[in-house]
Amino acid sequence: MNTTPDNPNPSNPPSAPDPLAVALSKLDPAPHGFEWNALMFAAGRASKARALLLWQVVAGICALAAVGFAAAYFAKP
Repeated sequence: MNTTPDNPNPSNPPSAPDPLAVALSKLDPAPHGFEWNALMFAAGRASKARALLLWQVVAGICALAAVGFAAAYFAKP
């Protein structure tokens, strides 16, 4: 007797589809609403020169402190 894996017993008719699967197949995916370009443009516009200058000064002070600590570490007897 030749049977296929989809229907191993040919005497039984295929069962009705799952109602949940049918309901889910009728749904359309929702739009994500995430505009990458708009987000990047808004972030760039919000970044003001003064705030950028502030963070550059803070980074410079941290770099000088790191150099100072490294010099003190390697210079100690």
